[in-house]
Amino acid sequence: MLQPKAPILSLPATHPTLHTLMDTFCSPTATPQVMQTTVHALTAELVAVAKAHDPNLTNPTMIPILRGALPMFVAAAPLFPATTCVLARCSKTKGTQNVVVEWPGRRPLPPAADDGKIVVLDTLVATGDTVVKLCEELWEMSAAAGAERERSVAVLCCYAAPEALERIVACPVVEYVVVAATAERCDAAGYLVPYTHGDIGDKIYGATWKGEGEVRPSPVVAEGEDVDAVVSGVQGLLVRNGGRWTLTPDGLGIEREILFPSFKKAWAFMQLVAEAAATYRHHPEWTNVYNKVSIRWTTHQPKGLTGLDVKLAQLCDSYCDR
Repeated sequence: MLQPKAPILSLPATHPTLHTLMDTFCSPTATPQVMQTTVHALTAELVAVAKAHDPNLTNPTMIPILRGALPMFVAAAPLFPATTCVLARCSKTKGTQNVVVEWPGRRPLPPAADDGKIVVLDTLVATGDTVVKLCEELWEMSAAAGAERERSVAVLCCYAAPEALERIVACPVVEYVVVAATAERCDAAGYLVPYTHGDIGDKIYGATWKGEGEVRPSPVVAEGEDVDAVVSGVQGLLVRNGGRWTLTPDGLGIEREILFPSFKKAWAFMQLVAEAAATYRHHPEWTNVYNKVSIRWTTHQPKGLTGLDVKLAQLCDSYCDR
């Protein structure tokens, strides 16, 4: 006989600060400090719901899925008399459902003498592939450890797609799920709608990294845009990918410095750009010193990069090639 699915517990829609917290969580301009503070606040609310539902949740063994869920563990640990942390790192082959789970330390099963209920923590659940794979491993570990197989794992997440939640609660090891906010859907590219505007780990820890001797920012896409299309368009314009543009240090814009043979040529270029800006009702930030034009495309409302920024940067390149 099939087991019934585990319950999905949510923060009430009337929660006084939920909408504000989620607006910040999804904001393209939230700083790492603001993001971590927001995740801490959401986690405290998740724990409160879980405790009200589950009187046995007293000294949990928490599994934060690296790297995004570490702030959840930081926030949750002080809310219990005692806690244990077991780390899990999950990697997924792009375009597939193939997930590999690594345990940098010990595995949670068989449990240590002072371990409590297992609680899986994840900030964002889009397809559900990662959490489902982790729960499947926990189910197999329980059998290998000789433990009774039962619904005994809680899953806490900040933001998730409804389809992903249904997959998680169907896992036989999951006892219940607590989610702060449910997305409308997960799009074909694997992004939650409404969009979070950037990799959640990058938003929490910073969207730059060092490689090949330079610091490389990541594009910040404006709210409401097709994230995949804008990021793809921006990447095709960048110098490091054979283009002519660079990202601004904050990732909110793309910029280029152009030297012309004469002031006359520079002015002719600026006239073409001005006409395009009037047509598309989108204007650059630029300066001109004799034969040099410095130009930046960004969007101020909503803040970040948009399809128009990509299109007008491409037009600028075409004007230079005339």
